[in-house]
Amino acid sequence: MRSMLLPFFFLAVLPGVAQYGAGIAGGTYEGVWGLGSQPASILLNPVKVEINIHRTGVDLDNTYLHLDQQEIGLFGFGRRIRVDTSDAALGPTLSSRRSVSLDVRSMLPSFSLRIGTNNAIAFTNNIRATLTALDLNELARKFGIDAISLDPGTSRRMEELKVLSAAMSWTEHGITYGHTFQMNERVRLHSALTGKYVIGIYGMYIDNQAPLLSGINDSVQVVSEVNADYAIVYPPSDLWSTGLGGMMNGQGWGMDAGAVIEWMRDDTATATPYWLRIGAAITDVGSINYTKRSEVHEIRNGVASTDEIDEFEIEEPIQLGSALSELFLNDPNASLRGRSFRMVLPMAVHASVDYCPVRNFALRLETIFGLTEPTSGTTARNQLSIVPRYEIRNFSLAIPITMDEYAEASMGLSIRIAGFMIGSDRIGGLVGLNSVSGADLYFGMKVRIKGKS
Repeated sequence: MRSMLLPFFFLAVLPGVAQYGAGIAGGTYEGVWGLGSQPASILLNPVKVEINIHRTGVDLDNTYLHLDQQEIGLFGFGRRIRVDTSDAALGPTLSSRRSVSLDVRSMLPSFSLRIGTNNAIAFTNNIRATLTALDLNELARKFGIDAISLDPGTSRRMEELKVLSAAMSWTEHGITYGHTFQMNERVRLHSALTGKYVIGIYGMYIDNQAPLLSGINDSVQVVSEVNADYAIVYPPSDLWSTGLGGMMNGQGWGMDAGAVIEWMRDDTATATPYWLRIGAAITDVGSINYTKRSEVHEIRNGVASTDEIDEFEIEEPIQLGSALSELFLNDPNASLRGRSFRMVLPMAVHASVDYCPVRNFALRLETIFGLTEPTSGTTARNQLSIVPRYEIRNFSLAIPITMDEYAEASMGLSIRIAGFMIGSDRIGGLVGLNSVSGADLYFGMKVRIKGKS
């Protein structure tokens, strides 16, 4: 069992979504880097041409496992890591559900181009992977699943095996068009729309209800009432022989749309030519239809002894579905429901206010609200951020304060020097400014061509 089933289970419960760096968001010179959260960002940038060399963002969040304030130092960890599984901690909070989440994004060579005064286009290429796991409360309390035991004649519900999780990875290739509407001498409305062709690499979801463990006698225990819905894209057994084609297991379309209304200063020849911006966007509207190496399974009222489960083994990942069906339903084909499935992208809405009372200094307020949940797709984590920022053409410094699920705050730091930037929204935990329940890092490099005024 442990040879192949445990790695699959590990993938099912380790998981994710994430944001793309609050510290860099919303700046005048964000440009092509901002397309993932606000398509109109290419219209806010006065630079004629931007060529993205590379940008990567990685964000891990785990609301079960975290380091308390002062328990981590800049040069090493403190005395202990605390697993937050107390009844009080798992009770009602500002966040609706606890979760573990991971998001990885890489923007490959991409560019944006301003056309005249009021138009801009961009062509982008991205690789993304997200996972989301919910309903892990009992699993967080019980790590020793192999040590399950029960007295004869008794039974219990195995809540620790209740899992709701989804994972996706894909590439997206998009074209963005933006236009600026001059409302009057001091007010401009920037709007943009992105269309994306999406190639699915991997997809998986699982909704497993808590089965019943019963002690039959001193030597026999049975797991019954196994009810699970899951779908999976099996990785190729030999990627070298299949090449890139072996990674193309689905396709779909996506869309982003956004608008920013901007109130300008009298003097626009500065790095912050505005005094107020209000923006809104919706991102990742779309889905992926996985059609290659894909299976959908449904197990109802499955039964197996703990000895059978312990002896469960498969040699290839593609055997997993039929083997589980044989194990719990005594028929390798009984659970199969289809050989294709669709998952929605992690759709989210964004709203922002960027206030610049003094030239080169701005204060940004942004909120993100995820609209999807497993098993339909992965989830964009709800987030509120407050970001003071100093910005000139070739330098910016931001100190983001972010609140995941609108609750506990974390402090970060982001720096941009010309076309290079690096930042983290959670670095405050390293100096004891806040508790740590995750980590993130984002960095990027681009070439900017100013062009003629």
